[in-house]
Amino acid sequence: MKVRPVCASCLFERANYEADLVLANDEEKIRFLKELMKYASENFDIDATPAKIGTERERILVRISGNEDPYLELKRSSNEIAVKLLDIAKKAYEQSQDRLKMLLTIAAAGNSMEYGVKGHNFDHTAFRSEFENLLREPITGNVEDVLNRIKNASKILYLTDNAGEIVFDLFFIEELIEMGKEVIISPKSSPILNDATVDDVNEFADFDIQIIPTGSFVGFSPDEADPDFLEHLWNEDYLVIAKGMGNYEVISEFETELSGRLIYILRAKCAPVADSIGVNQGNLVAMLVNEGGV
Repeated sequence: MKVRPVCASCLFERANYEADLVLANDEEKIRFLKELMKYASENFDIDATPAKIGTERERILVRISGNEDPYLELKRSSNEIAVKLLDIAKKAYEQSQDRLKMLLTIAAAGNSMEYGVKGHNFDHTAFRSEFENLLREPITGNVEDVLNRIKNASKILYLTDNAGEIVFDLFFIEELIEMGKEVIISPKSSPILNDATVDDVNEFADFDIQIIPTGSFVGFSPDEADPDFLEHLWNEDYLVIAKGMGNYEVISEFETELSGRLIYILRAKCAPVADSIGVNQGNLVAMLVNEGGV
């Protein structure tokens, strides 16, 4: 997915949000924004992706702040609330007439747990009621194709997105393993945004799971990712489940090469992503990429 003009305002709105999280004074904040402006002026063009621009924003913030994990406290809060909501997810799953479809809904609803996105005001303290409502909403996409593809898969590579939702992802993965699937989970190797890392998986997985991290990049970078991850990504034996907008922004650039074995699961929190997929902003989405795209 290429940047749209509206991505520029989102880029800097999120930068201001992050500056308030970790920078001590206006001098530091202006330095951060000035460096970001310089980078954007040289790299924000028609061929850029939001994920690449966003990754550089995060790297500038870390360099100026000296804080390797600006979202640390928000991630902890997200994880704590997700743990409290897991019983609600499990109850919805147990009562559902289509349990696999409910797992998709739970995973997509969990993708709400993100901060600083223009047009998406997430408040973890008020998420309980929203989460319960989301579990009753329809999920958009070629859902029957998604369900059939998961049922027929024996090996799955599962790319995670945010902290908090990782709790729901692990519930989904545990159920996939119970179905006889071999699952590899791919979180971030180190902090970027509020994304789940290897540490989050190790903290919340109470079952054995193979971990192959994607790296430290919004979504992931084909140029920077670990060769082991890329080997599994391109292995045609694996169904790829890609959570979240960052992974969509990256993989949609070459998704036809994964045709028939790539599933996006996300909540379309921003307008450009929603428009790119062809859904309404705020929709829960589960889509299998077939020949010609989603």
